[in-house]
Amino acid sequence: MKNIFARGGVEFLAVLLGISLSLWVDENSTKKEIHQALQKDLINIRADLKKDINEIQRIDSLKTKGLDQIRVYLDIINEKRQITDINPKLLLKNYGNISYTFFPMGSSYLVALNSGRLNYIEDLELIVVLSKYYQNSYERIKTNNYMFDEFLNKNFFRYRSIIENKKTLEGKIAVIKSEEFFEYIIEVMDRILVYQNYVLGDMNNSASKLLEIIEKNIEKK
Repeated sequence: MKNIFARGGVEFLAVLLGISLSLWVDENSTKKEIHQALQKDLINIRADLKKDINEIQRIDSLKTKGLDQIRVYLDIINEKRQITDINPKLLLKNYGNISYTFFPMGSSYLVALNSGRLNYIEDLELIVVLSKYYQNSYERIKTNNYMFDEFLNKNFFRYRSIIENKKTLEGKIAVIKSEEFFEYIIEVMDRILVYQNYVLGDMNNSASKLLEIIEKNIEKK
């Protein structure tokens, strides 16, 4: 009888050990799969960040061309350019560049966030910088884009249409020299400079910092 109980106890322990080992293998296998998927997430986020940085630089360059256009208007207003020296085609050449705003790429981050895999990130600095970029900086850029677009919608298309519809160069110059147009372009200039120096500058710094940390985390694996 004792042998039966002893044999039964051994068999029970063997089954229990087998179940525990199986669960341990499954758990570790699942963790490995999650971390492999997380690595792919980081690689995809890295690709999005590189696109963001390139786009920030492109928008910044376009904004600078928009500022150049405003300086043409200021030269005309301040009579630093003679009418005979003005090419009518140049009056709106870079006007459209005033309106560009930056829209970041966030799809890879959202995929990783919704999957829950970001909870497995062990680097605390990476967690903080990810949150700062994709939540704080994203919200800031959306708010500033909305404010910039709202401002432009009041006068941007109206003035372009007015200048285009003037048949003579003198008529176009008269619009540009009006007090209302002067006040408009001064505010445009101020808003562009703020957008470049603070909004785009902050996004570029945050994206570059996050990219640097992600590179380190990818290299660790």
